[in-house]
Amino acid sequence: MRLVRVLLVGLCCAILAVVLVPGVQAQDPPPDPDSNECIGCHEGLRDHWDDSSHAQAFDDTVFQQSWKEKGEPRECLACHTTGYDPATGTYLTEGVDCLACHFPIVSDHPEQYMPTDVSSRLCGNCHVDTFAEWQNSNHAQEDMACGQCHNPHTADLRVDNTQALCETCHKDETHYYSFTGHASEGLLCTDCHLNVNDTTIGEGHGSRHHTFEVDLDTCTRCHEGDMHSAIEGQAAIIGSSSEVACYRTDTVRTPATPVQEVYSEPQETTNPMVYFLPAGVGLVLGMIVAPWAEGIVRRRKGDE
Repeated sequence: MRLVRVLLVGLCCAILAVVLVPGVQAQDPPPDPDSNECIGCHEGLRDHWDDSSHAQAFDDTVFQQSWKEKGEPRECLACHTTGYDPATGTYLTEGVDCLACHFPIVSDHPEQYMPTDVSSRLCGNCHVDTFAEWQNSNHAQEDMACGQCHNPHTADLRVDNTQALCETCHKDETHYYSFTGHASEGLLCTDCHLNVNDTTIGEGHGSRHHTFEVDLDTCTRCHEGDMHSAIEGQAAIIGSSSEVACYRTDTVRTPATPVQEVYSEPQETTNPMVYFLPAGVGLVLGMIVAPWAEGIVRRRKGDE
């Protein structure tokens, strides 16, 4: 009996091995990372990427010149290559390619979706200052991500121009803005809300501030000679380098108009009827109500 039991246990183990092992072997190991394999199915996206600043992040002449002048420091490769290994100083590919966002590669793709990191935090790993500015913006507070405005494959805007991009969310604001003096001068929303950065591009800096805030410096860039400069006791509002006003252009006054005439509060005048009309109404009501009240008093006295 003991021999029979041993044979039965062995038979069960053999059956399990026959059933399970092929299933394990059917799961092929994930392929080695190679973004070139993406071209077979995503040729159109790859063409867009080829012309992007991400694709040219390593070959860019400005980067190469700056990198070589600094002695080719390894840490620069963390952003200008893909798959950089700081321990060995090696990387998978030059530039920022597919595997920077789409990784790891799953074995049964395209049946299974490729894991994709679309967070702004990923962009912030390289665009350090821009990400820090964006974190303090209203866009960040509304949980908007970089990819909602920027196409990650082309590194350009998702629409043709910045004004159309703002209009996708700020419909009322862009509509009424079109009637302003700034709009008539050809200014766009981003001329004030996305100021040009005065720092050197690179090392995490972007070409524009991403706080989207308008401050006094924004106004003085155009109106430096127009703001609070007195001319013989009169306020100079227009007339230097810019004709863009801070108010509706159809109500622009000239410098020759005295300030008092423009900004003085209207003088209130008292109409005599304000006093005569209530007095007359009270007199009429008294003449009507008095006899009626007197009759009531007499009747009560007679009853007593």
